Amino acid sequence: MLLTTLVVIVLAAYIIESILDNLNLSTARNALDPKIAHLYDAKERERSISYSAEKTRFGFISSTISTVILIFALSYGWFAKLDSWARGIFDNQILVSLLFIATLSLISYLLNLPFTLYGTFKIEEKYGFNKTTPRVFITDTIKGTALAILIGGSLLSAVLWLYQELGSNFWILAWALLAVFSLLMFMFGTTLILPLFNKLEPVKDGPLKEGIEKYCASQGYNLARLFVMDGSKRSSKANAFFSGLGSSKTIVLFDTLIEKLTTTEIIAVLAHEIGHYKKKHTLSMFIFSNIQTFATFALLGFLLGYPELSTALGASQSSFHLSALAFFILFTPLNLFLGLINNSWSRHNEYEADTFAKQTYDVKPMRSALTKISTDSLANLSPHPAYVAFNYTHPTLLQRLKNIE
Repeated sequence: MLLTTLVVIVLAAYIIESILDNLNLSTARNALDPKIAHLYDAKERERSISYSAEKTRFGFISSTISTVILIFALSYGWFAKLDSWARGIFDNQILVSLLFIATLSLISYLLNLPFTLYGTFKIEEKYGFNKTTPRVFITDTIKGTALAILIGGSLLSAVLWLYQELGSNFWILAWALLAVFSLLMFMFGTTLILPLFNKLEPVKDGPLKEGIEKYCASQGYNLARLFVMDGSKRSSKANAFFSGLGSSKTIVLFDTLIEKLTTTEIIAVLAHEIGHYKKKHTLSMFIFSNIQTFATFALLGFLLGYPELSTALGASQSSFHLSALAFFILFTPLNLFLGLINNSWSRHNEYEADTFAKQTYDVKPMRSALTKISTDSLANLSPHPAYVAFNYTHPTLLQRLKNIE
């Protein structure tokens, strides 16, 4: 019965995702609001529609294959067989779980690799966005794998040890451990981890730096940590982000952003990022995220006491890794609901940050910056509302322009 429930949940999630994708495709050629109808000429509008459609259809193929494999793995006890294989190599339960998870992660990576390569070197290349070279792709993979083994393996080992020592009560200390780690990464990840993949440099002296310093002084914002990142190393798309708390707060501007936007537009984007800090968005989202993680771990700790989670996957005995796998599949419906809440809150925060930039700087460069960033990336200007609700962390361009009128 539980196995059937797991399969139904996997299938239902796939169907919902497919419906949302098709709804989004169905509105691609809708007439645009007069406020944005002029942003694309006929040729660029067609490129935008083609880009969105190609990504969506490719995603559908990838999702279909992944779903079929997962359903077969559940139905034919492949996870139990992998567990049995790991037990044949190690007697220590922690090592068994580590080997199981590492092997499953490797299989998942290899299955997804062709899709990642096609998406990066075919689709993104076709539309002029990809700047990733094979060498960068390989070095990124090596570095990412090394970090996953070093950091992820250490954290997972600690969680498994806590479970072995404390049983179902492990979750409180496990959550505390991950909360502390996430706080450290949130505060220092930009300066400790990001430089392993990208070059971070201070903004060069000139009109841009002077304008930024003047604006920050007017807002009482300490500009100690403002960097330009070589985002063009991987993509031509422009971006910026804020991270950290207190003295570790950091703003990163992509070099592509500086290349494509005017000085006033860049300062408007900076004002938006400072708005996130001033409105305490990063802090509130961090706290809410950890509250969700706390609730998830509490539920996991409770359900791990039921061996049915492991036996539903075909195993003859209960184990942390099998029960956790079954749990996170069961968690999918709740995760979809939480995603709706998180996305809605995130979009609300973006509205507030846009308004802050408008009120403290200037609406005109803010409007033109939003427009350039969207159209330069061939953004879909007429997404379906349901797709936006489930997938967008930022409002649509039209919604953002109306918000700052």
